[in-house]
Amino acid sequence: MENTVYDLILGALESLSADEFEKFKHTLSARREISFGLIENESKMAIARRIINKFREKHAIEHTAKVLRAIDLNNQAEDLEEAYARQGASSVAGMGAPEEEPRTPASHRRRFLKEPNLLVS
Repeated sequence: MENTVYDLILGALESLSADEFEKFKHTLSARREISFGLIENESKMAIARRIINKFREKHAIEHTAKVLRAIDLNNQAEDLEEAYARQGASSVAGMGAPEEEPRTPASHRRRFLKEPNLLVS
């Protein structure tokens, strides 16, 4: 059975000690990628889902590896990227979310302007 992006990220997070996981959460929030208030008390499973929801499958591995490198966990970052590369980007998909650009205020405005029927009266 092939692993999904979620499985790969969760595996990387599960390999972290409690201290490393705390550093990971603080670094993720310090990079202004996900607010610390949203992840402070969340499980590794919930944080893996948040990372995928924020960055979509296409970029979730990349962002997770960047945070791992920022806290000097280069081996874990390499293991994650290698596992993803071994399976190939197309075969790792599996969360069911469509590929989209990361959500930012600007992208929401663009979508709103493109789809005026989103107005609620």
